[in-house]
Amino acid sequence: MANTDKIVEQVQKMLATYDTNKDGEITKAEAVEYLREKKSFNPERVAMFLFQMYDKDNDGKITIKELSGNIDFDKALKEYREKKAKAKQQEIEVEEDIEAFILRHNRDDNTDITKDELIQGFKETGSIDPEKSANFILAEIDENKDGTITTKELRTYYQKVQKLLNPDQ
Repeated sequence: MANTDKIVEQVQKMLATYDTNKDGEITKAEAVEYLREKKSFNPERVAMFLFQMYDKDNDGKITIKELSGNIDFDKALKEYREKKAKAKQQEIEVEEDIEAFILRHNRDDNTDITKDELIQGFKETGSIDPEKSANFILAEIDENKDGTITTKELRTYYQKVQKLLNPDQ
């Protein structure tokens, strides 16, 4: 995850935690109130430390700009949300691919796919060497080497592929 994404997440987390009136700023009173609710030891002192750290202009409020530093937070937030939406869409596509794989190869209505089911599926699609194709798929995906591919193994494999295709996510 990019450094900017981490900043966006941290800013959102701080605002969600302390900004009780949701105005995009944290006042000392909001911080103290939250810390009291959470039974923090000496909430006034903890709030004082928070404000020493983040209230750069000493105006008694911690703002998005102060939390996010020199980044364009609105732009960073938009990019962050777009990345999250893209990742969610990829998750949906992976689930659809897994379901399609299971439907294409599963012959006995369970969720595990055996070598024989793979071979049969490859024969039906006109594979030149169905057994070699099945062995390759099993070698790639069957983590515990029991001769079957489970839904969990398919998810793990797709996640590995996604990381290779999108290394910065």
